[in-house]
Amino acid sequence: MSISFTQAVQSLHTSFIAHTSAGTVELRLIEAKELNNRNMGANGFRTPMILVFSAPQSPALAQDNYYLDHAQLGRHFLSLTPALPPLEQPQTIDRSPLQFYQAIFN
Repeated sequence: MSISFTQAVQSLHTSFIAHTSAGTVELRLIEAKELNNRNMGANGFRTPMILVFSAPQSPALAQDNYYLDHAQLGRHFLSLTPALPPLEQPQTIDRSPLQFYQAIFN
């Protein structure tokens, strides 16, 4: 089962745990953007969207597919791509730089 836009919005500012070759990395869902669906949702298709996550700068994740675990949504296999930081988001936490990633659902 895939993540819906409604589930993504309800999960903003919660943690997802990415399983990587370097161990686990905590990602925080900081943004969910709905894309133009050209009325596809009315036909039973998922709403196209972009999810933006923040994470510690190290270890940096390469563009790849990762298992992400979430307390309410369970485990999902997502393709993550490094991304530029959103303009309105902080770029550090406790003076530690953040890295940003996005998952695109179309």
